[in-house]
Amino acid sequence: MKKLKFLGTLCFAILLTACGSDDSSDPSVNQDDYLYFISGKVNGEPFVYGQLETATTADYYLSLSGNSITTTCAYYPDTGGLNYSIGVYPDFETENRPNMSFDFIRFYLCGSDESASQTFNDAFPVSFYDYAVSDNVVSGSTGDVSAHFTFDSTGDVYYNSLGGDQTGSTFQITSSVSNNVTIGAQTLQIEQLLEGNFSMKLYNVDDPSDVIEITDGQFKLPIPFD
Repeated sequence: MKKLKFLGTLCFAILLTACGSDDSSDPSVNQDDYLYFISGKVNGEPFVYGQLETATTADYYLSLSGNSITTTCAYYPDTGGLNYSIGVYPDFETENRPNMSFDFIRFYLCGSDESASQTFNDAFPVSFYDYAVSDNVVSGSTGDVSAHFTFDSTGDVYYNSLGGDQTGSTFQITSSVSNNVTIGAQTLQIEQLLEGNFSMKLYNVDDPSDVIEITDGQFKLPIPFD
């Protein structure tokens, strides 16, 4: 299981907006009501993992895996690529709940003439995306997406989309907007606000015969170059 960073002080990451909580069971959500969320139906059961703008306590945090770490390019300057990640993770007091994240595979290539920070806001264009068969930083599916999920964040049963059949699955970014935090001419945080929809099959990493399906998926996620 990959290590994640958690953005607990979300107000800074999303333009100083108040943090909140939500446990709604309706997968069809008003995106304007949320700071961020992932929703859908898992095996037909609706879910919303996210943070209502009006709530007053943290329910789900943003999670990421070091989107500004460019060590890969030091080892593989010509062939390497960076995988960007964003997702949601439950508050630690009720941690035995699901978490989910998306990886954007090799969305920056180390041989680029521009730095990762310079290209970050342009790295996620509105489009349909394929699901990756590999997340390897050298040979992985360049420009594809993968997903990770668990029903219990304190457990050891993990699901992902890598390598399994995705016939009929979709992933679409429908909105991609610069959400940088600036003061005057100084950029304090590089960030892109992504919205979209998805459907997918997720496979138990230890037992590929154990398959779950997510349908009617939606997301609104600010992805920072942290």
